[in-house]
Amino acid sequence: MPLNKQYIIGVDGGGTKTRVVIGTKKGNILAFMDGGGTNIKSTPFHEVRQQIQQLLDSLILKIGATKSDISTIFLCVAGGDRQEDIKRWKAWIAPMFPSASCKVTVTVTNDAVAALTSGTFTREGLVVIAGTGSIVYAVQQNSISRMGGWGYLLGDEGSGYYIGQEALRTITRQYDACGLYEDAFSKAVLERLALTNPTEIITLIYEQSQPRICISSIARTVLLLATQNNEIAKRIVDRAVTHLVQLLQMMFRKEPQVKKFPIVTCGGLFENQYFAQCFQAKLQQSTIDNQIIQPEVPPAIGAFINGLFSEGIPMTKALQQTVKETWMSVKKSNGGI
Repeated sequence: MPLNKQYIIGVDGGGTKTRVVIGTKKGNILAFMDGGGTNIKSTPFHEVRQQIQQLLDSLILKIGATKSDISTIFLCVAGGDRQEDIKRWKAWIAPMFPSASCKVTVTVTNDAVAALTSGTFTREGLVVIAGTGSIVYAVQQNSISRMGGWGYLLGDEGSGYYIGQEALRTITRQYDACGLYEDAFSKAVLERLALTNPTEIITLIYEQSQPRICISSIARTVLLLATQNNEIAKRIVDRAVTHLVQLLQMMFRKEPQVKKFPIVTCGGLFENQYFAQCFQAKLQQSTIDNQIIQPEVPPAIGAFINGLFSEGIPMTKALQQTVKETWMSVKKSNGGI
């Protein structure tokens, strides 16, 4: 590998947001950038391709590097473990590095891999993701097992989308039953959507270019209401965490050997203290007593770490500390995002 090939890029691409980070082979995180969602199952191909190309170009430019300085790009993206999608991603990245001097190693895998490594700093383990979508993902000795992750049309129970959908269903069913929508729950959700009446929901949702994201955004309001002791919101959150625990139980029945791993929790919902506490309480009720790991770094750093692994660079305590410290420094310089 030429000496100028000194940088590794990690990509965490989800349904709502994509984050790209760049750092050195010594674990120094130099910069990051955020963009929109890059789930090719819910966003048009041309938009995803344009998004990732713009993010990578801007990130490389941000540190004053050139494309010939890039050694590895490790993409952890929604749907990235399907062969047809891996081919698409590599085809989109290749034109960005056309010459021999710009040749770069590109690896594409599921976004759950980034989430897992952000908590364990290893390639193995067990992760529960609850963000726009949901999945339980386990890796052991290069063997991958997954539960859920079927997408919002077929599954994603326990996700932000699920919570938002349940909120809308609650409102519409109540309206159908008795024509009421003046209760605190309905009013808060409708206000979140800038609506005045449940009958306006159809136009808003079905004319959305990204209805999944719109519906998922309602989860924030539901979680806020739950913390304010709203019974409807609390029941929806309880159903959501129940679904996640059921996915874990299914995983343990199918792959009992992964019971030994701590459970990494990742995704926007777990950043909410109330949701995280409800999940842990539901685990205890189900007699699952695995240690819970809440990552100190975001999934994009997990993608970067996997880039280090792909270069044959082992994770030492010193390297782990370097990654954490330089990430915190870069994060602070960007306003603590």
